[in-house]
Amino acid sequence: MSDEIMNAEELDDNLVVLEDEDGNSVTFEFLELVTVDSTPYAILLPLDDGDEDMGVVIVEVVDLGMETEHYDAVLDEKLNDRIFEQFRTEFKDKYEFD
Repeated sequence: MSDEIMNAEELDDNLVVLEDEDGNSVTFEFLELVTVDSTPYAILLPLDDGDEDMGVVIVEVVDLGMETEHYDAVLDEKLNDRIFEQFRTEFKDKYEFD
């Protein structure tokens, strides 16, 4: 995913389609919203074929107002790890983690 992920399209309550840096549409299941340092991050699971080994994708949710959101990929590895650990802690009873 590029550092700016745009053209998000919500299919239903928990599916989101994002466009990657090559212009390909990728479908994700929205798992949870996690807040770290007052910033909201979406935890997304890719659903397209060939992405099963990818794991989750973490994106920053940027509120543009008027019920519009923009998603930015989290490229900082340390921040990505902190967000994932927060997700694991908050939702340890809901999901199985390896």
